[in-house]
Amino acid sequence: MKKHRTIVLLFMSIACMIVVVNYDVLFRGEITPSDSGEMVNTVVFPVQETADTAAKGNAKDSELAENAAPTYVGRQVCGECHHENLKKHLQHGHASTFFAMEETDVPDVFDGQEFDAGEGFGTYSYKKNEAGELIATIKEDASQAPFPIQYVLGSGHNAETFLTLSTDDDGQTVGIEHRVSCYHDDRLGITVGHDKKEPANDREKYGAGVTGVPLERCVYCHTTTFKFDQGRVADLMSQVDCEKCHGPGSQHVALARQSETPPPFSVGRADWDAESEIQLCGDCHRLPRSITQQELRDYPDQLVRFQPVGMLRSKCYLESDGELRCTTCHNPHESVHGSGSKIDHVKNCIQCHDQDDSTHVICPVNATTDCIGCHMPKVDQSQGIKFHDHWIRVLDQ
Repeated sequence: MKKHRTIVLLFMSIACMIVVVNYDVLFRGEITPSDSGEMVNTVVFPVQETADTAAKGNAKDSELAENAAPTYVGRQVCGECHHENLKKHLQHGHASTFFAMEETDVPDVFDGQEFDAGEGFGTYSYKKNEAGELIATIKEDASQAPFPIQYVLGSGHNAETFLTLSTDDDGQTVGIEHRVSCYHDDRLGITVGHDKKEPANDREKYGAGVTGVPLERCVYCHTTTFKFDQGRVADLMSQVDCEKCHGPGSQHVALARQSETPPPFSVGRADWDAESEIQLCGDCHRLPRSITQQELRDYPDQLVRFQPVGMLRSKCYLESDGELRCTTCHNPHESVHGSGSKIDHVKNCIQCHDQDDSTHVICPVNATTDCIGCHMPKVDQSQGIKFHDHWIRVLDQ
């Protein structure tokens, strides 16, 4: 009899566990992978849900949303409601800024190729291994250990640059930015800024050493969130996606799934202004504090790639009463390389330089077209990469 009671109790326990698990799946939702591989919270409600149980469930969700620290949900979840913005974003360079090497076609491009990296470096030989990884060796120096290239940074519109991580003697993560990059036409070339570098040790024969804050900033500005863990990137949400600017979205998503009119979830606070926006964009696109005082005075061509620095020097900004900001011209969800982009930028210029408005300053050369070509020309940064100069001004030539 005691044995039978034990069996009955065991079955009752199992039944209770099944009920609890089913309740959790039905009422609390389950985490399932989306087509992109990201984790999406899909809420499944029971067929015979009562108003009372629904109210209790929603109240619990509201409590969790309000009290829990917000977490990242991923761009596919954002796209459940913001379809058009996600569609545009996926065409933007920000949507493809950081990949593990084996997730890209770069190993296929480099496989079997050789590249003369210059005196002191040697000739690199590249091979794709069975795991899809890209391995570099130095042809003239068999004593050098093979160099695995781990990460690809950059959208590829201009170039893709490569990063390899390891640990130093203290267990700290250190990096090597590879001396060779892949440019937009699948051409191998010296990484911008590496032409005058020399190796400080054998490891740097493969590229420039990057450590500490510069290394953290490098990965920070190419991802949404991450952390370093023993020479690897962990807890990674790659690419510069929605939550890089908007912040972790779990609370907003929880509230949005309960209401047809959820509270807004915009960038910044209610008192968000042009200065706040410039600080946000400049966090990665650089601000005056990122460069030397001499560079600010001289403004060499290299600073063209630091767009906020140039814009803040512009008379357009200085006389805008704090209104000119990055999004005056750029939709952050859309690529600047779209077919209508140039036309839209000219329209933005004409808003403040309209020949039909007597209070505006009018261009004496061409008041309706080619504002960008004259006042924000492209400047060559080497390897065929060009950036528009955002120091908007009347040039000498």
